Amino acid sequence: MTPEETGKAYDTITHLWTRPEFNQKNGESAYQKALSFIPTAFLKKRDTAPNVVLNEHEANEKDEEQEPGYALDIGCGCTNRFVPVIESAGLIYEGIDVSKNMLAIATSQLPTHTFYCADVCTFALPRHYSFISAWDSFWHIPLTQQEPLLKKLVNHLNDDGVLLFSCGGTDESGQHTNEAMGPEVYYASLGLRTYIEILMNAGCFVRHIEFDQHPELHTIVIVQKKIL
Repeated sequence: MTPEETGKAYDTITHLWTRPEFNQKNGESAYQKALSFIPTAFLKKRDTAPNVVLNEHEANEKDEEQEPGYALDIGCGCTNRFVPVIESAGLIYEGIDVSKNMLAIATSQLPTHTFYCADVCTFALPRHYSFISAWDSFWHIPLTQQEPLLKKLVNHLNDDGVLLFSCGGTDESGQHTNEAMGPEVYYASLGLRTYIEILMNAGCFVRHIEFDQHPELHTIVIVQKKIL
């Protein structure tokens, strides 16, 4: 499945995240841990720009000045639950998602924030970031695009910037689809060892790895970009 097809699948199941029983704390502790590694020099309070949902062409016209103090949440979804955690660390939040319906809900709740409606694999990131996250979304990236995307994300981190993502902590690479949430959805993993090798070769230090739902393979990876 392409990211666009995955986005259309998520368009039909926004109710799974807006229902009262959804655990709004899911992932919060991982974000807090990842943000703790960011140098305090990056954590500056800034005024946020007016909210706008941008397509790729419009985003390319944004100011490309590289500056600290920004965070990008990949596959941000509709709950906005990580926004307070990121902003309490002093970073300006930006979200990106390929699901139009997810973003419609997110933007209706946060009219002063910036969200990008795009496929992150092909999207030209408008700036460098102090923090990039992809919680329960990276595994929807097509297997062949995962390594290029990881390298792209590291390239768009400031020095000492932090990347957090959750993945399938498998021994080997693999991909499959299932209909556990209703529509058919794609999942893929390069395998935990391959993820770490890619990130270390890209100049990152591993700060934290956790099988947080053991014996399930759900895995948290936190790395920090270091220029030697």
